[in-house]
Amino acid sequence: MSLIVHRFIIGFVFLLGIICFSFYSLKQDFFMGAIVLSLVLIFINIYAVITESLESRSMFHLFSASMVFVAVSVFGNYGVEQKPVGHQTLYHFNLQGVAISLVLFLLSSVFFIVGRNQNKNTPTQIVPAVKKTRTKKPRPYKIIESDDWQEASIEDIQSGQYQINRP
Repeated sequence: MSLIVHRFIIGFVFLLGIICFSFYSLKQDFFMGAIVLSLVLIFINIYAVITESLESRSMFHLFSASMVFVAVSVFGNYGVEQKPVGHQTLYHFNLQGVAISLVLFLLSSVFFIVGRNQNKNTPTQIVPAVKKTRTKKPRPYKIIESDDWQEASIEDIQSGQYQINRP
């Protein structure tokens, strides 16, 4: 399958998990919703590893979005309590629920920032640096076609004007 199909499957499963989590959370069954959302994230993680279809950056974003939903659910289920007073209803904030939801928001933002800072094109292998050696540009040699050859002295060879002939 292509990468687009794999990402569509991951997105569909994630959306389905968020809908199920929200449904359970609205029914005041937070723990069942947390179990469903955790199973969905585990499935996505395993599927992405097997198919190699999800970058670590995207995985951080999925965890961050999931944690935002969990934080909102914790705030709604445990941070805000209804108190009936006479014929009206007042709301009371439970500091433990509010604190836990704020910590979850903080963790969500940390996951998001770490995901944003992930490089897409990080090299997977270390490539050693190749040192370039400077080569001198070869000087043009004078080629003499003659049968009258003689041995060159060391000064003649070092001058670079003659070519060494090796039979």
